[in-house]
Amino acid sequence: MVLLMKTWTPPGHWPKATRDAHVKSMTFLQAIAEGSDAMTLSLKRTGLPRVVVRGTSRRWYRVELHAHHVEGYVDVNGEYREVKEVHWRTTIEAGAWKQDLDQRTPFMVSLCMHPTQRSRGLPIGDQIAALALALQNDKITAMRIPLLAQFIVSPRRALQGVYQFSEEGVIMEEEVYDENDEEAYMYEDFEDHMDLSEADELWALNDLFETAAYEQEAARIEQRQYDDWMERQERAAAPQDASPWHHDEDQIWQFEDNLRKGRT
Repeated sequence: MVLLMKTWTPPGHWPKATRDAHVKSMTFLQAIAEGSDAMTLSLKRTGLPRVVVRGTSRRWYRVELHAHHVEGYVDVNGEYREVKEVHWRTTIEAGAWKQDLDQRTPFMVSLCMHPTQRSRGLPIGDQIAALALALQNDKITAMRIPLLAQFIVSPRRALQGVYQFSEEGVIMEEEVYDENDEEAYMYEDFEDHMDLSEADELWALNDLFETAAYEQEAARIEQRQYDDWMERQERAAAPQDASPWHHDEDQIWQFEDNLRKGRT
């Protein structure tokens, strides 16, 4: 199904071949959606596509395209001109029920899926079409994309509180922090999680030793602790009235002196 409005217009500085390729790719995406009962293609206010897909697993997906403009320079008849270059970003939202997407319920999650490196050179309409087809056949796609398989097998109630399924694992909403707090998060002092005495001792060691010297000192301390432990074990194992395993040093010297003098 296709619900079309005003389409997005490529920037004027794009070469004609690039503009034609973009238009052709959007026509291809429209044809894919028209030929599938499991897809609904619509255009956002920006004129960029939004595709809602029902997978063979009976789960629902919404693929949206976003355009970010970055300042750049292009060569126009031998002169460099400042332009607004387009950087594409694709988002995929998913839910067990269609109403989870329509109403953006707490059971809606994000999927961190992107076109392969090889397909990123294709026009953006082709990339969106490929993603939509992959999600329509989500059971097959999940066999090579573990994060999609993890989403499909998760009960709907387990999706509440999940922010995103990614290659690194499941990211919970409580783990997501505001971008404005990113610097504070990255540089949070881990001393906040230890006693002040431990923090003071740590910084004292840092002042005393360079990194390599600190590691060597730690190794020496560990060896000394091991030697002390072994000595304690030997003392505990030896009988209380047992004589030392070695001779008295004075007795040894006396024995050697007797040998030299031929004494018995």
